Amino acid sequence: MYALAWLILTAVLVLIELHTGTFYFLLLAAASILTMITALAGLPILVQCFTFVVAIALMYIFLLPLLRKLIPSTSKSMIPQLSDYLVGQEAFVVQTISPDEAGLVKLHGEIWSAVANEKIEEGNKVIVAEVRVTKLIVTKE
Repeated sequence: MYALAWLILTAVLVLIELHTGTFYFLLLAAASILTMITALAGLPILVQCFTFVVAIALMYIFLLPLLRKLIPSTSKSMIPQLSDYLVGQEAFVVQTISPDEAGLVKLHGEIWSAVANEKIEEGNKVIVAEVRVTKLIVTKE
């Protein structure tokens, strides 16, 4: 009876892992498989729970760091950020930029808010030095 419960828990944890891709639920599923083996051996529920907790602890301490090293993380994207692409590009000032007030620049057909350390008049060409969220830091060409 308990073996079936551990098997169902394993299936649920694997399904959750398929949606998250973090290895946390996969390790929980592996621990529940080990616990299912203890249930099939006829050991009491207390021993099964102890096996589950110990298996999880050991996997998180030893196996998870190893998996993190062997399998590349998706959070470290190979795709360059938009800010990497915009830095160094030329833009045209469409509203005067002054040191104490942001202006507007046109970059690749889009209007961006921009700031600079000096006054830059409308119509001048500027270079994007940095991107901060939705604001460009520009310098005079």
